[in-house]
Amino acid sequence: MTEGMSTCVYRITTESETLYLRVLPEEDASLVPEAALHGELRARGIKAPAVIHVEPYNETLQRSIMATSEIKGQPLSQSTELGREKLEEIVREAGRDLAMINSVPVAGFGWIQRDPQVGHDLRAQWSGQRAFALEYWDADLAFLAQYGMLSQTETAMLAQLLRRYDAYLNAEQGYIAHGDFDSTHIYQLGGHYSGIIDFGEIRGAHQWYDLAHFHLREGERLPLDLQTPLLQGYDSVKALPADYQQRICFDSILINIRILSRSLQKRPPSWYTQHQLEILRRDLHFMLS
Repeated sequence: MTEGMSTCVYRITTESETLYLRVLPEEDASLVPEAALHGELRARGIKAPAVIHVEPYNETLQRSIMATSEIKGQPLSQSTELGREKLEEIVREAGRDLAMINSVPVAGFGWIQRDPQVGHDLRAQWSGQRAFALEYWDADLAFLAQYGMLSQTETAMLAQLLRRYDAYLNAEQGYIAHGDFDSTHIYQLGGHYSGIIDFGEIRGAHQWYDLAHFHLREGERLPLDLQTPLLQGYDSVKALPADYQQRICFDSILINIRILSRSLQKRPPSWYTQHQLEILRRDLHFMLS
């Protein structure tokens, strides 16, 4: 599979079924925590792939491996034949599943630890949301300013944003975040929601991370407002507070700065960079107006 980023993924096709084999690139990491999460999600009724087999360490490959079942259908990002009503219905259902995913507790914030000794536990490296959210903040701002992507005015606005919404960084209980949630990971079959795939980017965060990431990707693949039905489905399971828009935009800005910095350190600016900058400036204006 060419889509995998944090994990090498292989499709295994037999006469009766299709499976996916995930292989961690690191020798000293284990897929057992991710497998345990799949089991927890399915026990809660969430449409996620089932784990068929997992090994903390495969002697032949000298890596941890995990085989999962297939979520049938195709990603929403490629479902351009569907009308608005069908797309909204699918995203609304995905929003309900996302709310339940974001309710699974994690001990800490940040990347889920994959050390073999961790076993089935869902643990992350930081004790609080603030340390996780701001781990690269200063370095990323300095890089983007030096690169010419952020003006002095925008850098000052970002500093003002942190001062005004400082309380949003105060979270002590982490919950599972998909980590890369957008329309490419929501699947549909025959115009009906079939599930969410790819939990290779899981981390501990507060409930706004995945909603903010989806907001950040809005309009990138499909020229429709799918955030509204996503929030409707989410709210039907996990009630949103009055300031949910500010919380989503705040996290979107934090995630956006990290993504822009990482992207530009690897490759030159592109349409993708421009899209991210437009979202960043729109969110900043909304938050500080």
